[in-house]
Amino acid sequence: MIIGLVGSTNVGKSTLFNRLIGQFRAIVTDIPGTTRDIIQHTTQIDWLGQVIFADSPGLLDFKSERPFIKRIIDESDLLLFMIDDKVGVTAKEQHIAQYIREKHKQAGTILIINKLDIKWKESQTSLAIADYYSLGFEHIIGISAKNARNLEELQNLIVKLWARYKKPSTWWPSTWWLSTWIAILGKPNVGKSTLLNTFVGKELSKVENISGTTRDYVIGAFNYDGRKYAIYDTAGIKKKASMHGIEKIAYQKTLDMLKFIRPVVLFLIDCTEGLSHRDMTLLEEINHVGLPIIIGLNKTDLINKKQSDAMIKTIQAYLSFAKYIPIIPIVAATGKGIKEMMALITLVNREMNKRIDTNKLNKVINQEYLSRPPRFPKNKICKILYITQTDIDAPTFMAFVNHKDRANFAFKQRIDNSLRKHFSFIWAPLVIKFKERNEEEQSKPKDEQRDVQRKSKYEERIKRFKTRSASRKS
Repeated sequence: MIIGLVGSTNVGKSTLFNRLIGQFRAIVTDIPGTTRDIIQHTTQIDWLGQVIFADSPGLLDFKSERPFIKRIIDESDLLLFMIDDKVGVTAKEQHIAQYIREKHKQAGTILIINKLDIKWKESQTSLAIADYYSLGFEHIIGISAKNARNLEELQNLIVKLWARYKKPSTWWPSTWWLSTWIAILGKPNVGKSTLLNTFVGKELSKVENISGTTRDYVIGAFNYDGRKYAIYDTAGIKKKASMHGIEKIAYQKTLDMLKFIRPVVLFLIDCTEGLSHRDMTLLEEINHVGLPIIIGLNKTDLINKKQSDAMIKTIQAYLSFAKYIPIIPIVAATGKGIKEMMALITLVNREMNKRIDTNKLNKVINQEYLSRPPRFPKNKICKILYITQTDIDAPTFMAFVNHKDRANFAFKQRIDNSLRKHFSFIWAPLVIKFKERNEEEQSKPKDEQRDVQRKSKYEERIKRFKTRSASRKS
């Protein structure tokens, strides 16, 4: 079931959206046009089952906003049409109402009059909504999304209306949660929204030659070669010093989404600009989380092959901290390089979920250690006693060593190279941790360690005293 939220700019759609799904998904501010793309969220609701809520953008230019509103009206099973009671019915509301009537969807529409708590008392709700019946909708309800007023009545009306107006929906794959997840990241205006629209095959995300067009992440779904994919288009990420207000909120939400969903990251770089310092910082952050990354060198139709190859070599030289990251030249607008990128996504997913047998793992690492012993300063040798894989996505390995503090970067890199060489972890990030055999003793609280030391000293004194007493008696 798909429930679409439509209405004018800044009427409270995002606030209601967050209330209905029970979490902070859409960014909410008093700035008109905060939501600039269709935002979707799937949740489970009693008596309704799985529900997809779609929040339409509120743009200052209605001409730009109209295609998104029309799409939600066309493809939703139920509509929540919101009007701000402070403003009343404007030309924009008249246009939306007219399109709903043209599509014969007024029977499946709930007209919601928001912000009633500002001018009206709770007992005056019926009087407040009386003027809105002239729009021709049967189901009208007054609420305050901000203060959660009448939300329970709204939910009951949705359930009642759904039972009467029930029909199958085709907007989203019924098993979308089984999809492979992809996220598109990069600086503003590198072609992220264009790539999303190319994948999905329609204009799901707005494309403009303006920095910061996408404010919140947008989710799309598509099928490719018999597999289902869900894809995120994220907000363009600037330097931290340049981000303010909404941009900071959007950036933090993007990071939280990456940690929770753990998708394959398609990191776009504009070939006309090259790799920037902000790109490097962001790539390091993603690599630290342990997410697989594929770099898409976009707009390669604007340069020749020689220049493209030279730029790829330059980027590889800078990525010394993550040499596993593949780089693919693409043209997001035409779909060039998409086939190679999709093949790589399949391989990366396979590697991310690979698990290695512990006996086989130890045998290979021991052979590598003996055939090419690592070099250490005198009396500072770090020896692997045992190694095991503790997790997948990303593949995580725990190495038990004699001295944890001696496991330097070069030693860790040797293990990383050995795992990639023998177990084909070519494009997946590997997480390698070290632990000492007696680390449990070392991790005890200081007070507990002090008590153990005092007890051992006391026992040693008693033992010494008994020995002296025995020798005197003899």
